[in-house]
Amino acid sequence: MKTTIELDDTKLESIMASMGFKTRKEAIDWALTEGERLAVMHHIKANPWSSAMLEDAIDPTYDVMSARRAVRSGKESL
Repeated sequence: MKTTIELDDTKLESIMASMGFKTRKEAIDWALTEGERLAVMHHIKANPWSSAMLEDAIDPTYDVMSARRAVRSGKESL
């Protein structure tokens, strides 16, 4: 999507130089990806899992040793 925005050229040039980006588009896409990653990390930090959520995170019938044996024998029907 094309958008016209005002950018801080000094910051943009600094990012391009330090990260080795050849185009402004690469630098801006990277910055948006990093911003999204940081937003997810902040959300996770602000909303930690409760012990009840952790209990439901793994199927109680899951057997990690059986899964490892199946992978080693080539029978990956997990």
